[in-house]
Amino acid sequence: MVLLVVLVLPILLWLGNWQLDRADEKRRYETSYLERQGMLPVLPPADPAATAFSRLRLSGRYDSSRQVLLDNQVSAGRVGYWVITRFQAQDGRSWLVNRGWLAAPERRDELPDIQVSEQPCELVVVVWPDTGLVPLLEEDRWEQEWPKRIQRLDVNTLGPLLNSEAVELRLEAGQPGVLEAAPLLIPVSHEKHTGYAVQWFLLAGVLVVGFVLYGFTMTARRERATGSGDGRGNGRTD
Repeated sequence: MVLLVVLVLPILLWLGNWQLDRADEKRRYETSYLERQGMLPVLPPADPAATAFSRLRLSGRYDSSRQVLLDNQVSAGRVGYWVITRFQAQDGRSWLVNRGWLAAPERRDELPDIQVSEQPCELVVVVWPDTGLVPLLEEDRWEQEWPKRIQRLDVNTLGPLLNSEAVELRLEAGQPGVLEAAPLLIPVSHEKHTGYAVQWFLLAGVLVVGFVLYGFTMTARRERATGSGDGRGNGRTD
C-alpha cells in the first residue's frame, strides 16, 4: 500500500495540476477569441502565432502543387479531410491555409479532388493557436508524393517542408478557395478542464483516505491478534 501511494499519488496530483494549467490556457484563448473576432482584418504581423484568433488579410495566390490532407476529420457524421494549401503572399511570405473540410471518397486508396485556382486573390483568415498534437498509436509516416495525407497537423514540421510560416490560418466562409470552412470555435472550454482537474484531485483524496483507513484496519487487526494471544496466555492454569 505504501508503494502504491508513493507511485500513484504524485501522478494524480500532476494530472490535476496539468488540467488546471490547461484550463488557464483555454481561458486565455477564450478571452483572445472574444476580443479579436470582432476586429477588422489586418496585415500579417511579424509573429502571427503570438496573435491567436486575430483576423488577417492576405493577398497572393494558392500553390495547388503543395497541398496536405489532414485525415479523420468528421462533419455531420461524415468522414473526410481538412485541406491545407500553401498560399504564396505578395510580400514573399508563404502560409499554411486550412481551406476547410472535404468528404473522403468511399475507397481508402482514392483521394478527393482538391484542385484550387491559382489566380491572384485576397483572403481573410483567422490565426489558429497550436493547442498541441493529438496522440498517435504509431508514427505519422508522410507520403513522398503530393498531396500528402497526414494524421495530425504538426505546423512546426509542415511549415519548413512547405517553406511557409509555422502557423495554421483557417479560411473564413465565403473566401476564395474555401470548402466547408473549418470551425472557428474552441473545441473544449476551460470549465471542462477544471472539472477534469477536480476529478483527479478527488481520486488523489480517495487514495489518501483509503490508505489511512487501511492503516487503521491493519492496526486494529494486530491489536486484536495481540489481545487474543495474551488472553490465551493468561487463561492457562497450573
